[in-house]
Amino acid sequence: MNLLKRENWWIWLLLLLLSSGSSTVVLSAMFDMFDKNAWYAKWYYWVIGLVLVIPFPIMFYVFYIDMTCKAATKLEVKGKEYYLSPYIWLILLIIPFIGWITFIVLYLYINIAILVNLKNGKGEVYIK
Repeated sequence: MNLLKRENWWIWLLLLLLSSGSSTVVLSAMFDMFDKNAWYAKWYYWVIGLVLVIPFPIMFYVFYIDMTCKAATKLEVKGKEYYLSPYIWLILLIIPFIGWITFIVLYLYINIAILVNLKNGKGEVYIK
């Protein structure tokens, strides 16, 4: 059973709900989206973040958002000009209340749009 088939979209829905959304990292792994030269591939960044304690969760969430956005791009979710820009995410975090609400809505949009595109068969292109 290949998880990228159109009829298996409900499995991704269950994974999204049961894993608190971290299933998009698995989806990114299936699309082979990890970059060997990216910041998250360097072990010493993670060690520094772990030693300093506070940066570690922030690094984890940035990695998580990065992989979600890359998976959304691969599945041709509309609006990639906006959610692929790190400046948009930073601006939304800096602006209180309205920015935070927009941050949550944008993140939910990306996750729901990934599910919709998997249901519409956009993932079948990447079945090997």
